[in-house]
Amino acid sequence: MGFDPRGGLRLLTRAAALAAVLRAASRAAARASAFTAVGLALATPVARAQVPAAPPSVSAGRAGAAMRLDGVPDEPAWFTADSITDLRQREPSEGGQPSRRTVVRLLAGEDGLWVAFWCYDSEPSRIIHAQLRRDADLDGDDWVGVVLDPQRDRRTGFAFQVNANGAMSDAEVQGGEEANGDWDGVWDARARIGSDGWTAELYIPWQTLRYRRDGEGWGLNVGRFIRRSREEVLWRAWLRNQGPYFLEEAGVLTGLGSLPARSLSEWRPYVSAGASDYQRDYAADGSYEITDERDVEGKIGLDGKIAVAPTLTLDLTANTDFAQVEADQQMVNLSRFPLFFPEKRPFFLEASGNFSFGQSEQAMAFYSRRIGLGRGRTMIPIEGGLRLSGRLGAERVGLMAVRTGGEEDAVNVVARLKHDVLSRGYVGGILTGQGGPGVLGTRLTAGADYELPFVVVGQNLVFAGYAMGTQDRSGAPWRSAGRFFVDYPNDWSDSFLGISWVQSGFDPALGFVRQDGVWRHTGRFEWNPRPRLPGVRQLGLTLFEWTVSNYIGGGLNYAEYQMTPFSVEFESGDEFGIEVSRELDVPEEAFDIWEKETAFGVRRVTIPAGRHAWNRAMFRFESSQGRPVGVEFDASVGQFYTGTSKSIDFGIDLRLAPHVITGWNTEVEWVRLPQGNFTAQTMQFRFDYAVNPRLSTMLWAQWDNESERMTVNARVHWIPKPGSDAYLVWDSGWPTGLEHRGIPWRRPSRGALVGKFVYYFRA
Repeated sequence: MGFDPRGGLRLLTRAAALAAVLRAASRAAARASAFTAVGLALATPVARAQVPAAPPSVSAGRAGAAMRLDGVPDEPAWFTADSITDLRQREPSEGGQPSRRTVVRLLAGEDGLWVAFWCYDSEPSRIIHAQLRRDADLDGDDWVGVVLDPQRDRRTGFAFQVNANGAMSDAEVQGGEEANGDWDGVWDARARIGSDGWTAELYIPWQTLRYRRDGEGWGLNVGRFIRRSREEVLWRAWLRNQGPYFLEEAGVLTGLGSLPARSLSEWRPYVSAGASDYQRDYAADGSYEITDERDVEGKIGLDGKIAVAPTLTLDLTANTDFAQVEADQQMVNLSRFPLFFPEKRPFFLEASGNFSFGQSEQAMAFYSRRIGLGRGRTMIPIEGGLRLSGRLGAERVGLMAVRTGGEEDAVNVVARLKHDVLSRGYVGGILTGQGGPGVLGTRLTAGADYELPFVVVGQNLVFAGYAMGTQDRSGAPWRSAGRFFVDYPNDWSDSFLGISWVQSGFDPALGFVRQDGVWRHTGRFEWNPRPRLPGVRQLGLTLFEWTVSNYIGGGLNYAEYQMTPFSVEFESGDEFGIEVSRELDVPEEAFDIWEKETAFGVRRVTIPAGRHAWNRAMFRFESSQGRPVGVEFDASVGQFYTGTSKSIDFGIDLRLAPHVITGWNTEVEWVRLPQGNFTAQTMQFRFDYAVNPRLSTMLWAQWDNESERMTVNARVHWIPKPGSDAYLVWDSGWPTGLEHRGIPWRRPSRGALVGKFVYYFRA
């Protein structure tokens, strides 16, 4: 890949030297997990020993040679297969009989698994089916889904959903209730609405899955969602404290026989061509200088997968390109803490659950946006990379190495290991490193963690924790961070307690840190009763929630206390609630909360150092996603630092089934401080038009009045066949705050048009 092997060798040598530290930390976490389990067992009343009942099973039939994927499962093979009909309600009546009949059958073919759903409905005109786009959120529609656990490890698997239009969505199940919705498998589906309901057919190639060759004993669950009544039915795990991803309670799929070996490899070469306009740097008076010339360029690259073992995959990427990725959301930051932006690049999204470590948006050992994206979200070229992920026996493994070019010129390495303990828990470790000519010395991070979920008297109880250390350069002192956490994620109460710390100077090269030099304790006590009131499904009462950060040397840093005295979720899906909060912030240094360039210079509003405390109240309303017109509205009022503020966040969505979904959102905050008054505002407009589930368009426009910048990101996405993609992307931006001038539409600050084609094949 064109890099100095000595730099990578030094990095790997130092990583190996630290492996002993990682193993020792892993053993310590294992001992902690054992003590936790013993303590829990001693604290739990002894129940009468029972032998768990064997889960129900269903046998797959054999697919015929003339199978057609058209959404109408009428081939003779379907009617010789076992049927799943005994689904139960999870919502609204736990364990209740479904209001409408559903039949599910499965067939094993030469190249893949076929799944068919018959969704009976006496009012087919009321079936909600607005979405057509691939990987759209289907919660606003009627849908059916299947969850597969091919390795029968009761932790990991794959989920596939389709709505009545044939719109597809998928996810990689990563344990417990977690699923990576950004995983994209190669599969296909069709659906059809008829006079007595709707039907759907799914075809999932064996190559998309990881499995044992014997083909016996796959974990399986199936479900259906009826949007207008918000009724969720499942074959298994239909308790509210479980759900479709609760694989410990999954049924068993048999009759698959001896499955074919996975293809040795699959490849996605791409070719792209793009043209970019001048890049202009505007001053507030409307003058500008050209900082980059017009350019036309073409690129070729390659992504591939190699099946190094039946349950282990090696991903390769060369000359990586992310031209099709949607732009980040523009936000105005009215705090002294950094904003967190989610990952959107496919190479890093797939198998991302294997590499997660730490507390999201607080202290993370690995934050993939630190690779290939600079601190100011500038692009850094990725010359190549590899990722090994999957399972070896009781071990879930992940290894990633990425070579970045440009000014960074570095090798980035992440190694992750999770060892199965108990029925669904794990003990694991992580090691990350960055080294190369473009960085100052080798930077390393090592850590160990554990997660131990239990079911106590029918309720979920989870013990989790981690500890990690980082070293900036050779000989520098190690800095540490860690957290211990107890969670009670159940329907009637979703409560938790946690304590964490982040030492001063803790800054992992490939991680994210919101705040260092603090120790923090957090908690929430919540009560969610289900009263028998007309039209009401559930109430939500947060009795007390808090986050308190103290400087490690002593003294308060930041605190937030919240209560939700009332919130209600109606049977229709409409929700509203009231929240009150108190915040305290004690910055050691003054900081700018608002900064804006004007013709007279940069205008800043500065919060002084010292102790600040304020109280606020908020009202929230969100209408049902099943309505053609949806509304979200938040309003808050109260004190803010040394003054006051009022804010509204309003959004409206229009769903014109089955082709158009459009929405507009604006957030405005009026801030009045002795140091200066200002109004912060953001606006977003989105328009999606889908011709069918394989051809869709999107237009996303954004603006905020701090940067005074409007951006437009437009995309056409065509899927000629499963796994292959064609994109046409237009990206542009304009300044909007020029003195005595309008928007210079003919001279954008930047603009680019890119076409990209990705072809999928197996070898």
